Amino acid sequence: MFRTRDFILIFTAVAFLLMAITVTVFNKQTATSTSLTPNMQFAEQIVSDEPAVLLSPDNLSRSERLQTMRAKIAASEQLSITNEPPQFETEAEATSSEQVVVESEKTLQLCGNYRAAGLAWSPAGIEIEEVEGARIVYREGERNTVPNSNASSSQSQPMVESYQDVVLTLPVRSFPAATPSCIPTDVIGIANDGSLIRNTEAGVYGIFGANTVVGYALDGFPIYGTGAAATDACGGIMGVAGYQYQISADRETIINCFAAPPVSI
Repeated sequence: MFRTRDFILIFTAVAFLLMAITVTVFNKQTATSTSLTPNMQFAEQIVSDEPAVLLSPDNLSRSERLQTMRAKIAASEQLSITNEPPQFETEAEATSSEQVVVESEKTLQLCGNYRAAGLAWSPAGIEIEEVEGARIVYREGERNTVPNSNASSSQSQPMVESYQDVVLTLPVRSFPAATPSCIPTDVIGIANDGSLIRNTEAGVYGIFGANTVVGYALDGFPIYGTGAAATDACGGIMGVAGYQYQISADRETIINCFAAPPVSI
C-alpha cells in the first residue's frame, strides 16, 4: 500500500515533468514563428512630381516596345539611333590605304632652293680612288720642280714632277642616315669616266646591269645599273658590300633623294 508521502512525491514529479514538457514546446513554437516572420521596415514616404508610369510588358508587342525604347533614347539626348549597319574597313581597303602611303613616300624630294647646276666640268683625266676612308676624285698633273741652288751641276737641271689635283672628295659609307636629304641640284654624282651624273639621265646609265657600278653619288654611295629589286624611298637597296643606289625602270630619275647628306660640287 502506498503511503501518503510516497503519493505526494510521485504526484509532484509528474507535475514537474508535465510543466517542463509544456515550457519546451512553447519555446519551440515561439522560435519558429519568429524565424518565419520577415523583418519589416517602413521607408520614408517619397514625394515626387513625376507621374507614375505603369508598365505592362505583356500587353505590348515587340514593335511597340522597340518604338517606346527609341523614344526614350532620343529624349535622353545622349545616344543616337541609326538604322544603318556598322561599317568596318575590310582588309583589302586597309592594304590599299597602306600602299597609297608607301607610294606617296617614293616621290622625288627636291630642296626648296633646287637649281640646275651650270658647271664647266671636263671629264678629261678624271680618276676616282679610295684613299684612307675617303673617295677622291682627281686629275693627274705635272709640274716643273725648281732645282736646289746648293745642288751640284748634275742635279740643277729642271725636273718634271707628277701630282694629284683633287677636285672632289666623297665620303665612303656603308649605311644610310636616319633621315634622307633632299636633292639641291640636278647633278647627283660622278660617273666612272669622270662625267657628271645628272638625275634625269636614268636612260643613259640604265643600259648597264644591276651588277655594274656606273659611278658614285654625292653622298658617297655607289650607283648601280638597272635592277629588278624593290628599292626604298630614295631608290637604294642594301647590297652585299653595303647600301647602294640602283637604277629602276619604274623611275624616271636615278634617285628620289639622298640617303645621307651629300657634298657640294
